[in-house]
Amino acid sequence: MPKPLSVQLYTLRDAAQKDFKAVLKVVADIGYKGVELAGTYGLKPAEFKKHLNEYNLPAIGSHVGWHEPANAAAIIDDAKTLGYKHIVLSPPKEAFDTEDGVKKLAEKLNAGTALYKKDGLVCSLHNHYWEFKDLKHSDLLTKLCPDVYWQQDIYWVQVSGQDPVKNMERYANRTVLLHVKDGPADKPESDMTAVGKGKVDIAGCLKAAEKSKAEWYSVELDRCATDMAQAVIDSYNYLVGNGLAAGNKPVQK
Repeated sequence: MPKPLSVQLYTLRDAAQKDFKAVLKVVADIGYKGVELAGTYGLKPAEFKKHLNEYNLPAIGSHVGWHEPANAAAIIDDAKTLGYKHIVLSPPKEAFDTEDGVKKLAEKLNAGTALYKKDGLVCSLHNHYWEFKDLKHSDLLTKLCPDVYWQQDIYWVQVSGQDPVKNMERYANRTVLLHVKDGPADKPESDMTAVGKGKVDIAGCLKAAEKSKAEWYSVELDRCATDMAQAVIDSYNYLVGNGLAAGNKPVQK
């Protein structure tokens, strides 16, 4: 069955900085079932939660950058207040350059995961184009960190040179979240497109993801050559309209 569709609010960050509530209304009106966070735009978590409740948009998780033990208590408190269980980390690029770097990364991840796991939180890594460049390194990290999962970003997987469909199958049991984005997938600096208008085999990836442990899909566009708000609408229409993800509303014209 298709998984529920959310949007990473980082995609709409420019508009959210100006009028956060207006962005939530747009997201809810389109039909997205939830939102993924990357900050609270200067609002206290309790106030942020009130706005999410107003538009019936659950927070599915949050990107918190990188794990620092001193920040763990605040991150756990925010998760409890906002009601999500997924903590998403972005590992440093240089950690994947060597096997020794991966081992040192695993030590830090395991120490951090132990702190969050006690409170029922699930840690996953969001990949860019370097984590899967050498599958021996990503395999090693997965082996060394049994309680760390992946938030696979299918676009960045393809930019890394891997087949995102096969990568989804390879890490199906360790993928709990999915970032759905599209574009030329040729080089890191290229502009992205609305989902369904680029070079990624979106249908193949999401069909494979249906057999994974992924609980949510999130549309995320780091940047786009076209109007971002329209790209968010077009992405929803493509995914929900083609039965690849579940939304709250029929597609819009």
